[in-house]
Amino acid sequence: MRFIQLEVSRLSAGETAYQTLSISLSKPQILMAPDVIAAVQLPVSLDLSREVVIFGQAPIWLYARLVRLCQAAPWVGCYAARDQQIVVVHSRVAELAVGDAVPVRLNQTPCPAILIGGPPNSGKSVFSNALRQVLQQPQRRVFLHRASWDGEGNWTYETGNSALVESLVRQNEYRIHEDPATAKLIPSYFQQQARTVQNLRRLTDCLLVDVGGLPQPEKLPLVEQCSHYIVISRLPDEVAKWHGLCRPHLEPLAVIHSVLEPTQTIVKQAPLLEVVAGPWRVEREPELPPAVLAAVLSSCQLG
Repeated sequence: MRFIQLEVSRLSAGETAYQTLSISLSKPQILMAPDVIAAVQLPVSLDLSREVVIFGQAPIWLYARLVRLCQAAPWVGCYAARDQQIVVVHSRVAELAVGDAVPVRLNQTPCPAILIGGPPNSGKSVFSNALRQVLQQPQRRVFLHRASWDGEGNWTYETGNSALVESLVRQNEYRIHEDPATAKLIPSYFQQQARTVQNLRRLTDCLLVDVGGLPQPEKLPLVEQCSHYIVISRLPDEVAKWHGLCRPHLEPLAVIHSVLEPTQTIVKQAPLLEVVAGPWRVEREPELPPAVLAAVLSSCQLG
């Protein structure tokens, strides 16, 4: 069970504190084999005479195993971070039924949220994932939220089967902006993403938000829920458009001019950090510019 760490904690919501079984993956960038669940044991401090709320990022099959192990509890729920509610998945009491949703209003002060934007094919998703991996450490909660419909996720960069990844992304990409019947849904989509970011900021120590490749005005509600931004662009003329969307509302951290050649050069440090860096490719281990990482650590107070 070297990949899986379970800890008993509390999920404080208003005047209520729910007993929480928190999941931490010691190596989140490495895919786990399902057979690791055979060795999973509950912490001795977990009290099965009261509720158990399962909390954390983990494979579905691990969640299923933990629910099974906790079945003696009065009720078991899974915390849905994006919706800020506990979904009851097992119950032995009359007060709560399976399928009930318990709203949770967290007490935590919102953490920094760094919006990452730039034109398509600039390496935005690769950069975002590389930044997540560097920031992720024990006792530090870092979450990368992808506010896009392109079918990609962190899993894209956590498997060596690139052909399978390409196939799954292609099958699950919905280009709703190209279909008049679905394009009208874009404003409500980003309003929902804005609510999700608002909820996630009360749950993590640093939130990264990949907003896709177009600086659309429909993204403004999402932009307003963030605190900082980084632009990564292979097209110098597109940088100003992202400043136009973000700068009235957010603090800029850096501009990364994306190139295909192995490069890390600081163009200027003031009034805004600008670097030339690359390449940002899935098949190549990316190297974060130290100056950009330092700016992120400082803004999130993670140093």
